[in-house]
Amino acid sequence: MTNYSRRTLLSAAAVGGLLTTLPAYAWRTGKAKKETKTDVLVIGSGLSGIISAVSALDNGAEVLLIDKAERGLRGGNSRVCLGSFVMPENDSEEARRAFVEDVAKKSLGGGRTDLYAVLGDNIRTDIAWLESMGAGFEKWMRSDPWRLGVRIASPGQYRGMPKLLETLHGVFEKKGGKALYRTKAKALLLDDKGAVCGCRVQTRAGLEDIFAKAVILGTGGYSANRSMLEAAHPGGAGLLVRGNPWITGDGIALATEIGAATRGMAGVESLHLPVVYRGPKGNGSPTRAMPYGLGINLLGQRFVDESIGYASFGKGVLQQPSQTAALIWSAAKQESEPRINMSVELFKKAGGGYFEAKNVEDLAAQIGVSATALRKTIVDFNAAVRKDGSAPDAVPPKRALAEKIDPDRPMRAFFPLTPSITMVYGGLVIDKSARVLEADGTVIPNLYAAGETVNLYFHDYHGGGILSQCVVFGRIAGREAAKRAKA
Repeated sequence: MTNYSRRTLLSAAAVGGLLTTLPAYAWRTGKAKKETKTDVLVIGSGLSGIISAVSALDNGAEVLLIDKAERGLRGGNSRVCLGSFVMPENDSEEARRAFVEDVAKKSLGGGRTDLYAVLGDNIRTDIAWLESMGAGFEKWMRSDPWRLGVRIASPGQYRGMPKLLETLHGVFEKKGGKALYRTKAKALLLDDKGAVCGCRVQTRAGLEDIFAKAVILGTGGYSANRSMLEAAHPGGAGLLVRGNPWITGDGIALATEIGAATRGMAGVESLHLPVVYRGPKGNGSPTRAMPYGLGINLLGQRFVDESIGYASFGKGVLQQPSQTAALIWSAAKQESEPRINMSVELFKKAGGGYFEAKNVEDLAAQIGVSATALRKTIVDFNAAVRKDGSAPDAVPPKRALAEKIDPDRPMRAFFPLTPSITMVYGGLVIDKSARVLEADGTVIPNLYAAGETVNLYFHDYHGGGILSQCVVFGRIAGREAAKRAKA
């Protein structure tokens, strides 16, 4: 059987004048010095990759996992994220329906609406599967003002994900899984029928061909690839990039070279742009506090519905003077709402960005905005607040969690908040079995994808949505790849 890389095929065709309209590729090699065989090859050691690998092992396949990072840095963006997993409140049909509806609302009816039900139907069962392997999660917590909620990896924000990943990698190794690090995927291999049959990789020793009966892409998104960000959104290359610097869209590039379709990779709607405080000891995230406060720009004015979500808030800040804003709330509200204190804890760890003031004038002086303008903003907002917690006549309106703030009593704020990119929404197109598709819907044989490598959301998502995506579609990908390998 003859095996080809996409680059080899394109180079050969170009020489013959057959594909002159396609781009040329910079490198072409002969036979690799080393060859390895396995049932399932998983590319990427983050949450979607390790979930896929364990799932494939559980379903009887021999599995090899590779990552371009050092072993001590495995885990991708999953290792450095907050650790929330979004899910329905319970397993009832009503709760799952509410979950799908709220996910669709956050995505403005866009994204892969056909896959939202797959997420809602499986995530609670899949979290229980993780718990059966020793993973720990906090109690379910509602994501106000929505009808869904999250469980956070234990023991809590940012601390739980490293522990969860190490638990899963430990399970993988104990079950007989093999892993190679500092091993970078360079090109997918195709057999003479056009089916994926492995991957050419770069190791410290040179090029190696890893042949597999199925390949799973769990390489994450492209949040650290400046050229891809610029293509998605002009000016995107200048955004503050959070997360790991090697999340550069490798899996997306590998698959598109053999004809895979992508979706949702253009415009600001394709980017996840929360706001953060860049502190001397790290970044402070206002995510949990966001819906309970008022967003204020440098003119002392509101500019967005704070209850919609923190990613929508971040996109709103892009349009504000100096792309900078504050989030303010009453001290009384902080005393009654533990979610606000969850955010305050993160700012204290970051070394700043959290302000306490005795009244609006004091707060305005501390964050550098006009006291007159800020007082007017609060007074006008208070006048629009209704008993049901909405403020439809405010400018802009606030759909939920609207509460009056007394400008003459103690107030609190996070400042300065600036947009950053944590992740992307665009990626490869898959079906409900996690199989990668071409633009016309044709299945690319033996190729699967999961996690942020895949397109699911549009415009905005509920916090914890990407990690749940990694779990659900990672488990599906592993199961389906193992089934394919044994066929």
